[in-house]
Amino acid sequence: MSMSDSPYIIPPPGDDMGELMRWEHTRMVRRMMDGAWEQDLQNRVAREVGRERADAWGIAKTTCMPLVSIARETAALYLTEPEVRVLDTPIYGPFAQAIQASGLWPRMPRFQAMTIALRECAWRVSVLPTGEIQYRPVYPDMLIMEGSPDQPDQPVEVKEMRYREDWGWCWDHICIEPDEPENPIYRVEQVSTGADISLEVLGGDFSGAAYPYRRNDGTPILPYVLYHAESLGDRIWNWRGNWETVQACLDLGVNYTFLGHVLRDASFPQRYTLDCGFVGAIPAGSDSFSQRVEVIADPAVIMRAESTQEGRQPLIGQFQAGADPAALEGVISSLANRIAIDAGLPPADIQRMGGTARSGYAIALSNEGKRAAARRYAPIFRRADEALISVTATLYNRATGLTLPEYGYQIVYRDLPLSPEELQARRANVIELMGAGLLSRVRAYQELNPGLTESAATNELARIDAERLRLTLP
Repeated sequence: MSMSDSPYIIPPPGDDMGELMRWEHTRMVRRMMDGAWEQDLQNRVAREVGRERADAWGIAKTTCMPLVSIARETAALYLTEPEVRVLDTPIYGPFAQAIQASGLWPRMPRFQAMTIALRECAWRVSVLPTGEIQYRPVYPDMLIMEGSPDQPDQPVEVKEMRYREDWGWCWDHICIEPDEPENPIYRVEQVSTGADISLEVLGGDFSGAAYPYRRNDGTPILPYVLYHAESLGDRIWNWRGNWETVQACLDLGVNYTFLGHVLRDASFPQRYTLDCGFVGAIPAGSDSFSQRVEVIADPAVIMRAESTQEGRQPLIGQFQAGADPAALEGVISSLANRIAIDAGLPPADIQRMGGTARSGYAIALSNEGKRAAARRYAPIFRRADEALISVTATLYNRATGLTLPEYGYQIVYRDLPLSPEELQARRANVIELMGAGLLSRVRAYQELNPGLTESAATNELARIDAERLRLTLP
């Protein structure tokens, strides 16, 4: 396997300790999301209880990760494919087909989950001369970005760490200085030497007038679109935004590892003997001088014992179980539930998929909870989605020679389909409000078709009225 095949290879370090801390934390969260965090948990267990006790506890238990459940359950914005509009008209033709063929929307649920967990995530857009659109996710632990003075959360300079087989770790360096927009930068630099290898990798110099990412009017743009899980507006990165949840998940993994140790080694009474030996005991070591012996015991086996010294009364007894697994599991599961609630999931929206009401293994949101989560994230993600389609249209024009609109794109999100009972209740409520004169037709249409703008709802009602009039004419 080449180095570029692994998403967890640590690139050469830079001299910015703040960026290195952000990278290391983000990379650990990404391992959690990908189910590759066993070593992280093993290290956490060793730090909590020491290396010897960690060895006695056995393999770290990575079977419970609330962060993954929280991120995936709240990433409900794209479970139903959104509609792309321009000037309130759905897009169509080769451009719409190219976006559909790129697989963008089927990949967005996982991308949104990663954005929620990592707090930021980016797409890099490229369009081939054939018109094929490619979207490549870029994670924060491979990015350095600088924001503009007026919009600190919007990048104007991007350095993406990429591994190239012939050159090792390289920066894709793209920059549009606000003070010098006429002189954008696009080059490839070696991380180890800082050398500009654009000619060898890209086949030429693409900075300045040769910069390839431009709108129809010549304005340079970045081929990256950065998504935020939380709109702060004052910074590029908010990588500590869910620090408490990440740390709580590691602590929970330590607790479940201890629970596994209890189940295996301390959930039964500990027996002991005085002046007593078991018949059939065998040496535990390989040498004949070993003083320790083993007895192969099983609940279905009757163990025979005899006195080791003539004339002395042997004694056989047992201590109580070292811990109560049921009580311990209940406490740990309640902690798992607390993590979900502290992360912002309303308790009323959490439904249990496990065998008991206290099960913390399968935190899941009800459909209404997912709709609420989608509505909460819609304003944040809409801004980035519309920018993504705008960048895509711009690069599509450059690649194909078309003159598609490069501004004014709108994203209409669609709620999860209602159950028959939910749909009937919503219709009855809308009709009742309209009958009482408390709701307009436009607003009622928006209520029954969530995500539509007022102008789009007005146009749809006008179309319905025109069609009804046409059908009633002789």
